[in-house]
Amino acid sequence: MHFIISNECQNFNVASIWQICMEDKNAFYNDGFMNTYVECFIGPFIKTFLAWSTDVKVRWNAASGGVGTALLMYMLKEGVVDAVLVPKPRVRQGLIHGVYTIIKEPSELPKYSGSLYAPVFGLIKILNYALNKFRRIAVTAIPCQADIIRSLIKRQKLEEKVLIIGLYCSNTPGINATRYVIKRFGINPDDLESIRYRGCGWPGYMCLKTRIQNIKIPHVSFWSSGFGQYFYFYGLRCYLCTDHTNVSADLSLADPWTLPHEPIKRLGGATLVVVRSRKALEIFEGAIKAGYIEAIEVDPIYSINDDLLFKLAVRALYRHKHAKLPPGFTTVARELTFYFGRFLASNERLWIILRLYNKFIPTIIYTIASFLDSKFRTTWMRIYTDIKFLQKKRSKYFALMLDENEKLD
Repeated sequence: MHFIISNECQNFNVASIWQICMEDKNAFYNDGFMNTYVECFIGPFIKTFLAWSTDVKVRWNAASGGVGTALLMYMLKEGVVDAVLVPKPRVRQGLIHGVYTIIKEPSELPKYSGSLYAPVFGLIKILNYALNKFRRIAVTAIPCQADIIRSLIKRQKLEEKVLIIGLYCSNTPGINATRYVIKRFGINPDDLESIRYRGCGWPGYMCLKTRIQNIKIPHVSFWSSGFGQYFYFYGLRCYLCTDHTNVSADLSLADPWTLPHEPIKRLGGATLVVVRSRKALEIFEGAIKAGYIEAIEVDPIYSINDDLLFKLAVRALYRHKHAKLPPGFTTVARELTFYFGRFLASNERLWIILRLYNKFIPTIIYTIASFLDSKFRTTWMRIYTDIKFLQKKRSKYFALMLDENEKLD
Protein backbone atom coordinates (compact mmCIF):
# COMPACT_ATOMS: atom_id res chain seq x y z
CA MET A 1 0.00 0.00 0.00
CA HIS A 2 1.30 3.45 -0.91
CA PHE A 3 0.33 5.21 2.30
CA ILE A 4 0.67 4.29 5.94
CA ILE A 5 -2.91 4.15 7.23
CA SER A 6 -3.81 3.08 10.75
CA ASN A 7 -6.77 0.80 11.31
CA GLU A 8 -8.28 3.22 13.82
CA CYS A 9 -8.86 5.85 11.13
CA GLN A 10 -10.27 3.71 8.32
CA ASN A 11 -13.74 4.99 9.24
CA PHE A 12 -12.76 7.78 11.56
CA ASN A 13 -14.94 9.93 13.72
CA VAL A 14 -12.98 12.78 15.27
CA ALA A 15 -15.58 13.54 17.91
CA SER A 16 -15.69 9.94 19.18
CA ILE A 17 -11.90 9.72 19.44
CA TRP A 18 -11.89 13.07 21.25
CA GLN A 19 -14.41 11.59 23.70
CA ILE A 20 -11.95 8.78 24.48
CA CYS A 21 -9.36 11.45 25.28
CA MET A 22 -11.77 13.21 27.61
CA GLU A 23 -12.38 9.96 29.50
CA ASP A 24 -8.64 9.21 29.70
CA LYS A 25 -6.56 12.42 29.76
CA ASN A 26 -3.33 10.40 29.62
CA ALA A 27 -4.25 9.30 26.08
CA PHE A 28 -3.57 12.84 24.90
CA TYR A 29 0.04 12.53 26.01
CA ASN A 30 0.65 9.08 24.54
CA ASP A 31 2.54 9.51 21.25
CA GLY A 32 0.98 6.46 19.61
CA PHE A 33 -2.55 7.56 20.40
CA MET A 34 -1.69 11.18 19.53
CA ASN A 35 -0.59 10.12 16.04
CA THR A 36 -3.88 8.27 15.55
CA TYR A 37 -5.81 11.30 16.78
CA VAL A 38 -3.94 13.69 14.45
CA GLU A 39 -4.33 11.30 11.52
CA CYS A 40 -8.08 11.56 11.89
CA PHE A 41 -7.75 15.27 11.14
CA ILE A 42 -4.97 15.47 8.53
CA GLY A 43 -5.03 12.05 6.89
CA PRO A 44 -2.28 9.40 6.81
CA PHE A 45 1.27 10.51 7.55
CA ILE A 46 4.64 9.13 8.69
CA LYS A 47 6.42 12.13 10.23
CA THR A 48 6.03 15.88 10.62
CA PHE A 49 8.86 18.42 10.45
CA LEU A 50 9.59 22.10 10.61
CA ALA A 51 12.07 22.71 7.78
CA TRP A 52 13.67 25.51 5.78
CA SER A 53 15.92 25.96 2.77
CA THR A 54 19.60 26.42 3.57
CA ASP A 55 19.81 28.95 0.73
CA VAL A 56 19.02 32.33 2.30
CA LYS A 57 17.79 33.83 -1.01
CA VAL A 58 15.43 30.92 -1.63
CA ARG A 59 14.12 31.15 1.93
CA TRP A 60 13.68 34.94 1.76
CA ASN A 61 11.76 34.90 -1.53
CA ALA A 62 9.52 31.95 -0.66
CA ALA A 63 6.13 32.00 1.05
CA SER A 64 7.34 30.18 4.17
CA GLY A 65 10.79 28.67 4.25
CA GLY A 66 11.39 27.65 0.64
CA VAL A 67 11.21 23.89 1.27
CA GLY A 68 9.17 23.21 -1.87
CA THR A 69 11.68 25.05 -4.07
CA ALA A 70 14.66 23.44 -2.30
CA LEU A 71 13.21 19.95 -2.74
CA LEU A 72 12.56 20.50 -6.44
CA MET A 73 16.08 21.89 -6.95
CA TYR A 74 17.57 18.90 -5.14
CA MET A 75 15.58 16.42 -7.23
CA LEU A 76 16.55 18.05 -10.52
CA LYS A 77 20.23 18.51 -9.66
CA GLU A 78 20.63 15.00 -8.26
CA GLY A 79 18.70 13.32 -11.07
CA VAL A 80 15.88 12.07 -8.85
CA VAL A 81 13.44 13.47 -11.43
CA ASP A 82 13.88 14.65 -15.01
CA ALA A 83 11.40 17.52 -14.86
CA VAL A 84 9.04 19.31 -12.47
CA LEU A 85 5.61 20.78 -13.12
CA VAL A 86 4.83 24.10 -11.42
CA PRO A 87 2.27 26.88 -12.02
CA LYS A 88 3.40 30.06 -13.77
CA PRO A 89 1.47 33.28 -13.03
CA ARG A 90 -0.01 35.39 -15.82
CA VAL A 91 -1.29 38.97 -15.44
CA ARG A 92 -3.83 40.83 -17.56
CA GLN A 93 -5.67 43.99 -16.45
CA GLY A 94 -5.38 43.08 -12.81
CA LEU A 95 -6.78 39.59 -13.42
CA ILE A 96 -4.38 36.85 -12.37
CA HIS A 97 -4.34 33.17 -13.24
CA GLY A 98 -1.73 30.44 -13.42
CA VAL A 99 -0.75 27.97 -16.13
CA TYR A 100 1.26 24.82 -15.46
CA THR A 101 4.70 24.78 -17.03
CA ILE A 102 7.58 22.27 -17.23
CA ILE A 103 10.91 23.16 -15.61
CA LYS A 104 14.08 21.16 -16.29
CA GLU A 105 16.74 23.64 -15.11
CA PRO A 106 17.09 24.04 -11.30
CA SER A 107 18.21 27.68 -11.71
CA GLU A 108 14.75 28.59 -13.07
CA LEU A 109 12.82 27.37 -10.03
CA PRO A 110 13.27 30.40 -7.71
CA LYS A 111 11.28 32.50 -10.22
CA TYR A 112 8.23 30.35 -9.48
CA SER A 113 8.60 30.08 -5.70
CA GLY A 114 6.00 31.46 -3.32
CA SER A 115 2.23 31.14 -3.25
CA LEU A 116 -0.08 31.72 -6.22
CA TYR A 117 -3.47 32.81 -4.91
CA ALA A 118 -5.36 32.45 -8.19
CA PRO A 119 -6.97 29.73 -10.36
CA VAL A 120 -4.47 27.51 -12.20
CA PHE A 121 -5.20 25.85 -15.55
CA GLY A 122 -3.65 23.30 -17.91
CA LEU A 123 -2.79 20.53 -15.45
CA ILE A 124 -4.15 17.47 -17.25
CA LYS A 125 -2.73 18.36 -20.66
CA ILE A 126 0.78 19.05 -19.40
CA LEU A 127 0.71 16.09 -16.98
CA ASN A 128 -0.12 13.64 -19.78
CA TYR A 129 2.65 15.15 -21.92
CA ALA A 130 5.19 14.88 -19.09
CA LEU A 131 4.23 11.29 -18.25
CA ASN A 132 4.91 10.27 -21.84
CA LYS A 133 8.11 12.28 -22.27
CA PHE A 134 9.99 11.93 -18.97
CA ARG A 135 11.12 9.00 -16.88
CA ARG A 136 10.23 10.57 -13.51
CA ILE A 137 8.58 13.87 -12.59
CA ALA A 138 7.53 15.92 -9.56
CA VAL A 139 4.41 18.09 -9.42
CA THR A 140 3.34 20.83 -6.99
CA ALA A 141 -0.40 20.82 -6.43
CA ILE A 142 -3.23 21.97 -4.19
CA PRO A 143 -5.59 19.25 -2.84
CA CYS A 144 -8.10 19.07 -5.71
CA GLN A 145 -5.24 18.91 -8.24
CA ALA A 146 -3.35 16.31 -6.20
CA ASP A 147 -6.49 14.17 -6.05
CA ILE A 148 -6.79 14.27 -9.84
CA ILE A 149 -3.09 13.44 -10.29
CA ARG A 150 -3.29 10.56 -7.80
CA SER A 151 -6.36 9.09 -9.54
CA LEU A 152 -4.73 9.38 -12.97
CA ILE A 153 -1.36 7.83 -12.09
CA LYS A 154 -2.99 5.11 -10.00
CA ARG A 155 -5.24 4.14 -12.88
CA GLN A 156 -2.25 4.04 -15.24
CA LYS A 157 -0.05 2.30 -12.61
CA LEU A 158 2.52 5.11 -12.71
CA GLU A 159 2.65 6.03 -9.02
CA GLU A 160 6.37 5.33 -8.72
CA LYS A 161 7.01 7.72 -11.61
CA VAL A 162 5.47 10.79 -9.93
CA LEU A 163 6.12 12.62 -6.67
CA ILE A 164 3.30 14.93 -5.59
CA ILE A 165 4.37 17.88 -3.45
CA GLY A 166 1.10 19.09 -1.99
CA LEU A 167 0.22 22.42 -0.40
CA TYR A 168 -2.20 23.04 2.43
CA CYS A 169 -5.11 24.96 0.92
CA SER A 170 -7.80 27.01 2.61
CA ASN A 171 -9.51 27.70 -0.74
CA THR A 172 -8.46 29.11 -4.13
CA PRO A 173 -9.36 32.80 -4.66
CA GLY A 174 -11.34 33.55 -7.80
CA ILE A 175 -9.89 35.48 -10.71
CA ASN A 176 -11.32 38.80 -9.42
CA ALA A 177 -9.79 38.52 -5.94
CA THR A 178 -6.46 40.12 -6.86
CA ARG A 179 -8.19 42.88 -8.82
CA TYR A 180 -10.20 43.65 -5.69
CA VAL A 181 -7.19 43.85 -3.40
CA ILE A 182 -5.04 46.02 -5.68
CA LYS A 183 -7.94 48.45 -6.18
CA ARG A 184 -8.46 48.38 -2.42
CA PHE A 185 -4.91 49.71 -2.01
CA GLY A 186 -5.30 52.40 -4.67
CA ILE A 187 -3.52 50.72 -7.59
CA ASN A 188 -4.80 50.89 -11.15
CA PRO A 189 -5.27 47.26 -12.32
CA ASP A 190 -4.25 48.24 -15.88
CA ASP A 191 -0.83 49.33 -14.58
CA LEU A 192 0.00 45.97 -12.98
CA GLU A 193 2.88 44.16 -14.68
CA SER A 194 3.79 41.39 -12.24
CA ILE A 195 2.92 40.11 -8.77
CA ARG A 196 4.35 37.92 -6.04
CA TYR A 197 1.78 37.06 -3.39
CA ARG A 198 4.33 36.11 -0.74
CA GLY A 199 8.02 36.70 -0.11
CA CYS A 200 10.55 38.95 1.67
CA GLY A 201 10.57 36.92 4.86
CA TRP A 202 7.71 35.38 6.81
CA PRO A 203 4.81 35.93 6.80
CA GLY A 204 6.00 38.27 4.08
CA TYR A 205 4.55 40.77 1.65
CA MET A 206 2.53 40.95 -1.53
CA CYS A 207 5.00 42.48 -3.97
CA LEU A 208 3.52 44.37 -6.93
CA LYS A 209 5.35 45.79 -9.91
CA THR A 210 3.44 48.45 -11.85
CA ARG A 211 4.41 50.72 -14.73
CA ILE A 212 5.11 53.47 -12.21
CA GLN A 213 6.48 51.88 -9.05
CA ASN A 214 7.11 48.78 -6.94
CA ILE A 215 4.75 48.28 -4.00
CA LYS A 216 4.91 45.99 -0.97
CA ILE A 217 1.79 45.22 1.06
CA PRO A 218 2.19 43.24 4.32
CA HIS A 219 0.62 39.79 4.20
CA VAL A 220 -1.66 40.48 7.16
CA SER A 221 -2.96 43.67 5.51
CA PHE A 222 -3.88 42.23 2.13
CA TRP A 223 -5.16 38.92 3.52
CA SER A 224 -7.54 40.60 5.97
CA SER A 225 -8.72 43.23 3.45
CA GLY A 226 -11.46 40.93 2.14
CA PHE A 227 -9.10 39.01 -0.14
CA GLY A 228 -8.59 35.86 1.88
CA GLN A 229 -9.55 35.84 5.52
CA TYR A 230 -13.28 35.21 5.08
CA PHE A 231 -13.17 33.70 1.56
CA TYR A 232 -15.58 36.08 -0.19
CA PHE A 233 -13.99 35.55 -3.62
CA TYR A 234 -13.89 31.78 -3.36
CA GLY A 235 -16.10 29.30 -5.22
CA LEU A 236 -18.73 27.25 -3.42
CA ARG A 237 -17.00 23.96 -4.23
CA CYS A 238 -13.79 25.30 -2.68
CA TYR A 239 -15.66 26.40 0.40
CA LEU A 240 -17.33 23.01 0.84
CA CYS A 241 -14.07 21.10 0.32
CA THR A 242 -12.81 19.34 3.46
CA ASP A 243 -9.33 18.39 2.18
CA HIS A 244 -7.35 21.26 3.67
CA THR A 245 -4.15 19.23 4.26
CA ASN A 246 -3.74 17.56 0.84
CA VAL A 247 -4.16 13.91 1.77
CA SER A 248 -3.44 12.67 -1.79
CA ALA A 249 0.07 14.17 -1.85
CA ASP A 250 3.32 12.36 -1.01
CA LEU A 251 4.14 15.20 1.35
CA SER A 252 2.20 18.31 2.33
CA LEU A 253 3.66 21.78 2.95
CA ALA A 254 2.09 24.46 5.12
CA ASP A 255 2.68 27.77 6.84
CA PRO A 256 3.74 27.16 10.47
CA TRP A 257 0.94 29.28 11.95
CA THR A 258 0.45 26.88 14.89
CA LEU A 259 4.10 27.16 16.03
CA PRO A 260 5.74 30.06 17.93
CA HIS A 261 6.18 32.86 15.39
CA GLU A 262 9.19 34.80 16.63
CA PRO A 263 11.85 32.07 16.17
CA ILE A 264 10.48 31.41 12.67
CA LYS A 265 10.58 35.11 11.76
CA ARG A 266 14.23 35.23 12.84
CA LEU A 267 14.95 32.37 10.43
CA GLY A 268 13.31 34.32 7.60
CA GLY A 269 10.62 31.66 7.29
CA ALA A 270 10.09 27.93 7.74
CA THR A 271 7.73 25.27 6.41
CA LEU A 272 5.60 22.76 8.27
CA VAL A 273 6.14 19.47 6.40
CA VAL A 274 3.81 16.46 6.66
CA VAL A 275 5.52 13.43 5.08
CA ARG A 276 2.95 10.89 3.92
CA SER A 277 4.77 8.25 1.83
CA ARG A 278 7.99 6.24 2.22
CA LYS A 279 9.18 7.53 -1.14
CA ALA A 280 8.75 11.15 0.00
CA LEU A 281 10.53 10.47 3.29
CA GLU A 282 13.52 9.03 1.44
CA ILE A 283 13.73 12.06 -0.87
CA PHE A 284 13.22 14.53 2.00
CA GLU A 285 15.98 12.92 4.06
CA GLY A 286 18.20 12.89 0.95
CA ALA A 287 17.73 16.65 0.55
CA ILE A 288 18.73 17.15 4.20
CA LYS A 289 21.87 15.03 3.81
CA ALA A 290 22.78 16.88 0.60
CA GLY A 291 22.53 20.23 2.42
CA TYR A 292 19.53 21.70 0.61
CA ILE A 293 17.28 21.66 3.68
CA GLU A 294 17.52 21.83 7.45
CA ALA A 295 14.75 20.23 9.48
CA ILE A 296 13.55 19.53 13.01
CA GLU A 297 11.01 16.79 13.66
CA VAL A 298 8.01 18.29 15.47
CA ASP A 299 4.92 17.04 17.21
CA PRO A 300 2.16 16.24 14.67
CA ILE A 301 -0.39 18.20 16.73
CA TYR A 302 1.01 21.35 15.07
CA SER A 303 -0.29 20.19 11.69
CA ILE A 304 -3.87 20.92 12.81
CA ASN A 305 -4.71 24.58 12.20
CA ASP A 306 -7.80 26.76 12.51
CA ASP A 307 -8.83 26.51 8.86
CA LEU A 308 -8.79 22.72 9.05
CA LEU A 309 -11.11 22.70 12.07
CA PHE A 310 -13.54 24.98 10.24
CA LYS A 311 -13.39 22.91 7.06
CA LEU A 312 -14.08 19.62 8.83
CA ALA A 313 -17.23 20.93 10.54
CA VAL A 314 -20.70 20.08 9.26
CA ARG A 315 -22.15 22.94 7.19
CA ALA A 316 -25.54 24.34 8.19
CA LEU A 317 -26.78 25.19 4.69
CA TYR A 318 -25.05 22.53 2.57
CA ARG A 319 -24.68 19.00 3.92
CA HIS A 320 -21.90 16.75 2.63
CA LYS A 321 -20.68 13.31 3.68
CA HIS A 322 -17.04 14.28 4.32
CA ALA A 323 -17.66 16.53 7.33
CA LYS A 324 -16.14 14.99 10.46
CA LEU A 325 -16.83 17.49 13.23
CA PRO A 326 -20.17 18.64 14.64
CA PRO A 327 -20.91 22.32 13.95
CA GLY A 328 -20.51 25.08 16.50
CA PHE A 329 -21.91 28.60 16.65
CA THR A 330 -18.55 29.84 15.29
CA THR A 331 -18.61 27.53 12.25
CA VAL A 332 -22.18 28.55 11.43
CA ALA A 333 -21.20 32.22 11.80
CA ARG A 334 -18.33 31.67 9.39
CA GLU A 335 -20.71 30.09 6.90
CA LEU A 336 -23.20 32.95 7.06
CA THR A 337 -20.53 35.65 6.70
CA PHE A 338 -19.13 33.76 3.69
CA TYR A 339 -22.43 33.65 1.80
CA PHE A 340 -23.29 37.31 2.31
CA GLY A 341 -19.71 38.42 1.60
CA ARG A 342 -19.64 36.24 -1.51
CA PHE A 343 -22.76 38.01 -2.79
CA LEU A 344 -21.07 41.40 -2.33
CA ALA A 345 -17.87 40.15 -3.96
CA SER A 346 -19.74 38.94 -7.05
CA ASN A 347 -20.37 42.48 -8.33
CA GLU A 348 -17.58 45.05 -8.61
CA ARG A 349 -20.04 47.86 -7.98
CA LEU A 350 -20.67 46.42 -4.50
CA TRP A 351 -17.00 46.24 -3.48
CA ILE A 352 -17.23 49.52 -1.52
CA ILE A 353 -19.97 47.95 0.60
CA LEU A 354 -17.86 44.78 0.92
CA ARG A 355 -14.99 46.78 2.42
CA LEU A 356 -17.28 48.25 5.09
CA TYR A 357 -18.92 44.87 5.71
CA ASN A 358 -15.51 43.18 6.07
CA LYS A 359 -14.27 45.85 8.47
CA PHE A 360 -17.06 45.52 11.05
CA ILE A 361 -19.58 42.70 10.62
CA PRO A 362 -17.47 39.46 10.79
CA THR A 363 -15.68 40.61 13.96
CA ILE A 364 -18.98 41.32 15.72
CA ILE A 365 -20.58 38.07 14.58
CA TYR A 366 -17.56 35.94 15.52
CA THR A 367 -17.32 37.52 18.96
CA ILE A 368 -20.96 36.66 19.70
CA ALA A 369 -20.62 33.15 18.21
CA SER A 370 -17.46 32.42 20.21
CA PHE A 371 -19.21 33.54 23.40
CA LEU A 372 -22.14 31.20 22.68
CA ASP A 373 -19.78 28.29 21.93
CA SER A 374 -18.07 28.82 25.27
CA LYS A 375 -21.30 29.29 27.19
CA PHE A 376 -22.95 26.14 25.83
CA ARG A 377 -19.67 24.18 25.67
CA THR A 378 -20.29 22.89 22.14
CA THR A 379 -18.28 19.85 21.09
CA TRP A 380 -16.60 21.79 18.27
CA MET A 381 -15.34 24.46 20.64
CA ARG A 382 -14.17 21.91 23.20
CA ILE A 383 -12.15 20.08 20.53
CA TYR A 384 -10.78 23.40 19.28
CA THR A 385 -9.69 24.57 22.74
CA ASP A 386 -8.16 21.20 23.64
CA ILE A 387 -6.03 21.22 20.50
CA LYS A 388 -4.95 24.81 21.16
CA PHE A 389 -4.07 23.84 24.72
CA LEU A 390 -1.88 20.96 23.51
CA GLN A 391 -0.13 23.16 20.94
CA LYS A 392 0.56 25.87 23.50
CA LYS A 393 1.72 23.35 26.14
CA ARG A 394 4.30 21.86 23.78
CA SER A 395 5.37 25.11 22.10
CA LYS A 396 7.82 26.06 24.87
CA TYR A 397 9.79 22.88 24.23
CA PHE A 398 9.75 23.58 20.49
CA ALA A 399 10.98 27.18 20.92
CA LEU A 400 13.90 25.98 23.07
CA MET A 401 14.74 23.31 20.51
CA LEU A 402 14.78 25.85 17.66
CA ASP A 403 16.90 28.27 19.69
CA GLU A 404 19.43 25.50 20.32
CA ASN A 405 19.53 24.76 16.61
CA GLU A 406 20.22 28.47 15.86
CA LYS A 407 23.12 28.46 18.36
CA LEU A 408 24.65 25.42 16.65
CA ASP A 409 24.46 27.23 13.30
